[in-house]
Amino acid sequence: MNPILAEIFSGAWLISNERSTAYASILLSLIKGESFSEGDSAIARERNRSYVISGMGDQKQRFGFSDTNIPEGSVAVIPIRSEILKYDQPCGPRGSQSILTDVKSADQNPNIKSILLVVDSPGGQVTGTDLLAEAIRNSATPVVAYIEGMAASAAYWIISGASKIIASSDLDRIGSIGTMLMVEDLKPALEAEGIKFHEVYASLSVDKNKDFNQVLDGNYEAYQKNVLDVINTKFLSSVKTNRSAVEDSTLTGKIYFAPQAIALGLIDEIGSLDYAISLSDSLTNEKNIQSTNHETKNSESMKIKMTWKAIQSFFKMDPASLDAQELTEERIQQINDQLATVTARNEELENLLSAETAAKETALSDLEALRSEDAGAETIAAKAADKIDGANDNPVFAHDKIADEYCA
Repeated sequence: MNPILAEIFSGAWLISNERSTAYASILLSLIKGESFSEGDSAIARERNRSYVISGMGDQKQRFGFSDTNIPEGSVAVIPIRSEILKYDQPCGPRGSQSILTDVKSADQNPNIKSILLVVDSPGGQVTGTDLLAEAIRNSATPVVAYIEGMAASAAYWIISGASKIIASSDLDRIGSIGTMLMVEDLKPALEAEGIKFHEVYASLSVDKNKDFNQVLDGNYEAYQKNVLDVINTKFLSSVKTNRSAVEDSTLTGKIYFAPQAIALGLIDEIGSLDYAISLSDSLTNEKNIQSTNHETKNSESMKIKMTWKAIQSFFKMDPASLDAQELTEERIQQINDQLATVTARNEELENLLSAETAAKETALSDLEALRSEDAGAETIAAKAADKIDGANDNPVFAHDKIADEYCA
């Protein structure tokens, strides 16, 4: 089977329906075994090849992605045109897998300051779309998406995570955020030609192809729920994460002209290609600030981890039971409160200890003074002059009297 035909019939699509219906003549040609001219294929491949530019205006220079002399501060230009399939096609369009490789390559090149996606696509195949969209959203290098005609369905999902989305004209169309399945059931026509189809399944494979076969029978509910709705949920969630201003009412599959797309939060503004390229300088500066903040947060996180280990040791906590706990801001605040309580108690105990130590030192000092006084006033042998009359006529000496007073 023709590889393009296999891709078209293989599963769900994220594509604008007005473009999908245009496939009728292409499908007919492919089914008949006809091919596209090599001239058209060569032109299409060239238009979809990524490249690098350096400089502005008439001073721009063009470099290939594999060039070793790409100047510092260059811009990587990555086209996303026509229908998007996972793999490169002989007729021209590069697959999402190759585009993903280019995005990652540009992001890792220190001489490339920004990435410009030039987009004119109605969408395409589901497979690979989410991975490409994720790579663009997570790119450390700023990404600007520039629309030259259409950014629909899978094409919009891919660029929704870009730092900025610029349309070239009021007539550019954006949206068609939804998921569909296109099935060309050729079985009746082939059966009319005398061809018979036999499907035999293993005895335990009772659910194999069940949803899809129900589609061929005209029952769409199971496939819609188990396949299309699952894909569509992830599609919508990704768009809402990337473009927080977009409301649910915008995500029903409708397509919009650029001015309305701006009002709905799908894109940012309308401008020229040179303007889109010029945005890279300011976006690069913003990314640098964010990178610095991120490094600071990483440093703070490392300090928190070290503090957490110290806390575990201090309170004799069981690390096995605590390492899996998430150290959230709320948890940190609770720990801070506990530490404040312990610190206050420690200060109170230290004050009491200081007071007790001072009292002990005073008592010892008094005792030493009394001992000195007694040593200077007394002799070893008792004398009559030391005798003091007591209640029981027992002899009482002066040093005994002093000791009694002190002990009392």
